Amino acid sequence: MTTLAAIRLPVVAALSALTGFALWQLLAFSRAGTFEYPLDDTYIHLAMAEGIAGGTYGINPGEPASAASSILYPILLLPFAGSDLQRFLPLLWNTAALLALAFIWGRIVREAALTHTQALFLALIGPFALGMPSVAALGMEHSLHALAVGVLVQGLWRFLTTGSLGPALVLSAVIAPLMRYEGLALSLLAAGVLVLRGRVAAGLALGVAVVAGPVLFGLFLMGQGLDPLPSSVLAKLGDGSRSPDPVARFLLATDGPGADVFLSALGLLGLAFLSPVVRKDRNLALLGAVVGAAALAHLLSGSPFYFNRYEHYVMVMTGVALVLALPRLGRRLRQFVPIAMVLWALSHFWYSTVFYTWNPRSVHLEQEQMARLTDLLPGEPVAVNDIGKVAWKRDVTVLDLWGLASREARLARLPGTDGAPAPAGWADALVKKHRVRYAMIYDEWIATGIGADWRPVAQLTMSPERGLQGGAYVTIYATDPAFEPALRKALQELAATLPDGAILTELD
Repeated sequence: MTTLAAIRLPVVAALSALTGFALWQLLAFSRAGTFEYPLDDTYIHLAMAEGIAGGTYGINPGEPASAASSILYPILLLPFAGSDLQRFLPLLWNTAALLALAFIWGRIVREAALTHTQALFLALIGPFALGMPSVAALGMEHSLHALAVGVLVQGLWRFLTTGSLGPALVLSAVIAPLMRYEGLALSLLAAGVLVLRGRVAAGLALGVAVVAGPVLFGLFLMGQGLDPLPSSVLAKLGDGSRSPDPVARFLLATDGPGADVFLSALGLLGLAFLSPVVRKDRNLALLGAVVGAAALAHLLSGSPFYFNRYEHYVMVMTGVALVLALPRLGRRLRQFVPIAMVLWALSHFWYSTVFYTWNPRSVHLEQEQMARLTDLLPGEPVAVNDIGKVAWKRDVTVLDLWGLASREARLARLPGTDGAPAPAGWADALVKKHRVRYAMIYDEWIATGIGADWRPVAQLTMSPERGLQGGAYVTIYATDPAFEPALRKALQELAATLPDGAILTELD
């Protein structure tokens, strides 16, 4: 095979993914009128990187906090910390990860013993079926995690079929949980496969290397006076909308945008790897068992669906396993896999273009304007439940009422060990303790935590109201009634410079 022929399908897959990504960005830009990320969360990582560069692992100087769910991603955002250039690092990393992941997808398709027509079709449709362009647009760590998983599954398959333990398998197994804790399941299963195939020393060493990163990071957090797991992870695991019961979490995971795609993918994986021909292929059967076990671990302990980002890595490893199994499947299943991928691609296209491309606009019109208000109140601490934009590149102390960047707030907000709900006014107690005189929150997020003497001064919303936001509007409160006149004056200044579509309504 010539060099050109060897890279044809990987290049086709990469160009297909890049085209989808560029079109997504153009549509989002046309709706927002500016470049923006679809999630405020991207700025949490940027703020954490800014804090690290300043000598504090946290978003406020001298106040340790573990607001990032990824161990490694904030480190990758350290260059140009606190500058406008830093803002584009998530875009750069995700573009690179998207191209690399799609290229690897094309290589896997090329090596799967498919017909030319099948291989070309899957190289083109695969990136969309697995949600690569839309997840990369988020600017989060999920594309990098999916890239590590894609490399790991490919490396594991090569080990199973050739016995070669390449550096790609080892490095990807170690890096995956450093990107997202969910990567632990697949990485440890891969180490178990090495042991099962007689490479006991290598498998044990890999298992130790896989857990070493999260363990050492946990010790670092404890040395900072924090919990061994990031507060952002604990806040989501302990969220009142989620249950500590794995079965309840599984049922929750079956509800929401993207759940139909995810569950149908796992169902198809099960059908494929239970077929007699596949079961006779010990290598393929073992790969299917590993992927299936890792997917089950995600369902029982992972995060629920949101922007298709949390389950993206599972879709990638499931898609890889299905492509490798495709030549060995019966005629009906062999025909259905490409049809399923078309349906998955249409579903991802629908959600990402019809709904998610509005989100950069909502971040610009709400979170960005909240951040601008802090500029008009220099040196004044603020309480919020969406911390990214407010915390990044601004000299303001932020009290995170949701608890991603505040262990104290997380423990105050979440139910106690006895299941009792948080006491009424819990947020009020925090703002008074920290002498915070105003707050900007989505009311339903804080609910009964709102203080009885908080004065609602204004509401920020947008028109038309499109995009997946934290709520219908942001309420701006004077948590100290004596601060209301100064807050109203700043709001009047902000109102005069709001972009089209942002609506600030003063309340009496």
